[in-house]
Amino acid sequence: MGKNDKCDKCSCDLCSVINADPVDMEKHGARLLTVRIQVNNVCFDKKVAVACIIYDKFHRILAFRGFITIVCRNECSSNECGTIEKKLVFVLPDDDISDPSEIEVRTAANYIYPCE
Repeated sequence: MGKNDKCDKCSCDLCSVINADPVDMEKHGARLLTVRIQVNNVCFDKKVAVACIIYDKFHRILAFRGFITIVCRNECSSNECGTIEKKLVFVLPDDDISDPSEIEVRTAANYIYPCE
């Protein structure tokens, strides 16, 4: 992974680039699950850790992902809080026999330094 030269202290996106070869998903027997996360009322310029966990019907963890971000104040915005919006794609194993309607998705978000 390499750093992007355009990133600064207030960059709201993750500043990394991943180069990967294309993979035939059907050949490797996997299913894709897209999760859209939205966290409202986030203070500007504070580090926030967000996690997304995928459970099966027996509450076993199938997949999880987390990231840390900062919401930047928009010069045109008069709001006191911001919103984190992120789309995550999970690759679920094909050997898991869970019905897609029985999969449970949970998210959690916390400030890393709440008192600063």
